[in-house]
Amino acid sequence: MDDHFTKLLKEHHNKISEKQVSQVNSFVDEALIFNKKHNIFVRENKEEVFKKDVIDCLPLIKQIQEGGSVLDLGSGGGFPGILIGILCPKTQNSLLEKNQKKCYFLNKMIDFLGLKNTNVIKTTINEKNNLGTYDLITARAFSSAENILNLTQKNLSANGKYLLLKGRKEKIVEELNSINTNKYKCEIIEIGSTGAERHFLQIKPNE
Repeated sequence: MDDHFTKLLKEHHNKISEKQVSQVNSFVDEALIFNKKHNIFVRENKEEVFKKDVIDCLPLIKQIQEGGSVLDLGSGGGFPGILIGILCPKTQNSLLEKNQKKCYFLNKMIDFLGLKNTNVIKTTINEKNNLGTYDLITARAFSSAENILNLTQKNLSANGKYLLLKGRKEKIVEELNSINTNKYKCEIIEIGSTGAERHFLQIKPNE
């Protein structure tokens, strides 16, 4: 295990256990090996994955309350989906992905890491889906906030919320122009964990 990456993890997630550090390291190593052959994400090396993917997702993951249920939309290479499975072991975690190759990889990682709290749903989501309800719906580079709300409003539990990883604040503000603020309460939260301008958008239905 590389001490440099262990230090990075502990700097950004002070409650992480040694087992979880090992699992995150193993996940990134396996992802890079798989990626060389199957090209599931655009990253060159472990340093890049840690800084642009792992560290980028940690502020969102720290917002998750253990014991609930999470639906991660468009899980792709497993950021944040697999990381949620590792770092939130008491959370029931569903990863939605339509791509066969990426679903294979996600299932492979779930088995490899022993993530009994995590499952993959291979489907294309639409408004008439039968996915059930979740306490938290997450997404990273999946779609606009408006589209996510339209697709999944029936899937959010009564006291649930959305946490969407986004980039520049100006772009998020533009997205919010399309959202009914009488129906939803929206908050833009700056994270700035990677040196890039990063935020997550928290959305809750108005009571």
